[in-house]
Amino acid sequence: SGVSLLDALELTANHAKIGAQKTWDHLIEKVQQGSSFSDALAEHKIFSQFTIQLIHVGEQTGHLHTVMDQSAKEIKSSRKLKKQITSALKYPAFTLLFAIGLVIFMLTSIVPEIKKLLLIMGKPMPPMTQALIDVSDWFVANGLFITIIGLSLVITFIVLYSMPLSRWWIDKLALKLPLLGRIISLSGTVLFSRAMSLLLRSGVVISEALVTMEKLHVNKFLASRIAFTHNRILMGAGLAESMAVQSGYMPLLIQMVSVGEHSGTIDEILEEMTEYHNELLEQSIAQLTGMIAPFMTIFVGGLVGFVYAAFLVAMFSAAGGSPS
Repeated sequence: SGVSLLDALELTANHAKIGAQKTWDHLIEKVQQGSSFSDALAEHKIFSQFTIQLIHVGEQTGHLHTVMDQSAKEIKSSRKLKKQITSALKYPAFTLLFAIGLVIFMLTSIVPEIKKLLLIMGKPMPPMTQALIDVSDWFVANGLFITIIGLSLVITFIVLYSMPLSRWWIDKLALKLPLLGRIISLSGTVLFSRAMSLLLRSGVVISEALVTMEKLHVNKFLASRIAFTHNRILMGAGLAESMAVQSGYMPLLIQMVSVGEHSGTIDEILEEMTEYHNELLEQSIAQLTGMIAPFMTIFVGGLVGFVYAAFLVAMFSAAGGSPS
């Protein structure tokens, strides 16, 4: 809009949240001292490598406003993608936690009370009821041990995920999970296509763009494949043939990158691949939600129904009827 960079930063700082005020003040100070905008941003981890790379290109080409607009659109698209995945997993995760809590509550609180009532009646319990009580007794007796094992597994997973080598294997295995692995692969494909397309259109060479892409990937296996691709390109190999080696991306992306290399339109091809795979991603997320939601509903309903059935059968038997 014709505002200078320094004035724009000061305007942003005046409207920034309190927690971000120091960041903008530091950027203003660095720019006033003669530092480039991209170098000043690089000192703060809250700005992605993708944004910094684009702004660096914009400074060199004199099109800073254009690349910042592209960066803003990319951030918005990435945020939308994360929200889609989070929303898809939120309901199943909540339902699963609810089911686990319900199981614990019923086995430790409800079933023992039912057991006391049935013992007072002094009648033999039907097999269904006896099985439920046996499970409850075992759970109560081993509750502390089960809790310790569960916490140990969670802590072990967190520790392994924080270690580079084990996280690489976990991220690789995650790509092979039914349905969820496809969503991870599609999200990685969309991220690569969209970000790489913007970088190449902005004038970033492929080798430098791949360095940025490696840092953008959350999945460390996909990041390692980008690093491998980068090394192969430096040795003279093609982009598509390098990406094809143990790729975690969708197969069509590799094929279309090869087409783009031969036609000289990689950036356009990648933009088309972004739209195509983003539609597939939305479909896969909807499919995952559609499959898990009824499954968890049936599981929770079946669990509650089994407890009530076991109780009613026992009451009917105690009243003199046939347990069958």
